[in-house]
Amino acid sequence: MGTGPTIAIVALYPVIVVVGLANTVGYHRLLTHGSFKTPRWLRATITLVSAQYAGSPRAWVGAHRVHHTISDTDGDPHTPAKGFWYAHCGWLCGARSPIACALFALSGFGLQARFVVVDAGRLLGRVEPTWRTMTRDLGKERFMRALDAPLVLSACFAAQVALAWWLGGWWGLAWLWLVHVVLNNLTWIVNSACHWPGLGERPHETRDRSRNVGWLAVLTHGESHHNAHHRHPRSARHGLDGGHDLSWTVIRGLARVGLAWDIQLPKETR
Repeated sequence: MGTGPTIAIVALYPVIVVVGLANTVGYHRLLTHGSFKTPRWLRATITLVSAQYAGSPRAWVGAHRVHHTISDTDGDPHTPAKGFWYAHCGWLCGARSPIACALFALSGFGLQARFVVVDAGRLLGRVEPTWRTMTRDLGKERFMRALDAPLVLSACFAAQVALAWWLGGWWGLAWLWLVHVVLNNLTWIVNSACHWPGLGERPHETRDRSRNVGWLAVLTHGESHHNAHHRHPRSARHGLDGGHDLSWTVIRGLARVGLAWDIQLPKETR
């Protein structure tokens, strides 16, 4: 095996962890729920990193806020009431068939293709950015508005593809594909597995079907403590019942060096 493929394999894990944390710490706990505050430059940096696979921060945050508002009802964007695979990724590709959803989940770049289709619809006046209604706070920030403009993040993805090809040819593209496959599915599995009856536990009473799925906590950086999260949505710590929560560890680390403050926690756990 040459030097290039070796470097790619060694870099795979840390890249997936760092970008994944940008999503769990940034898009979810910082932008969606305001669980803590950071300097503007750090907020922008974390957002930009997560955007490289998760898309527009306003669209992501908007969908998640809708999920919390009407969780596990017919209006919930990704409720498992419409099927496990629909909750996992079918809501993104417009399918309920397990085979179609599995193919989309394994496509890696399917989500990026969806972004192009949606943005093209916006440019043609056929798709309304309804997510802006739920993210008026983010709309006050020029950087968030810029990342929500049509085709901006598709251009970023095109740059990823070009860079991967330049650095490693087919090896580079395979590496980039695997990064997107892993990151996408670790994000989506919180929607599917952590609302699926029979998985995990429900130590907290909530009006939805959210569940803590402990064995997923390491892979999802603590996001699978989902029942606790739905009980205390603004909490910067999701592992309130114990268990792995790397996202919370990162937030605590940022606080210790003065890069995070106004950290939200339930009163009984402070």
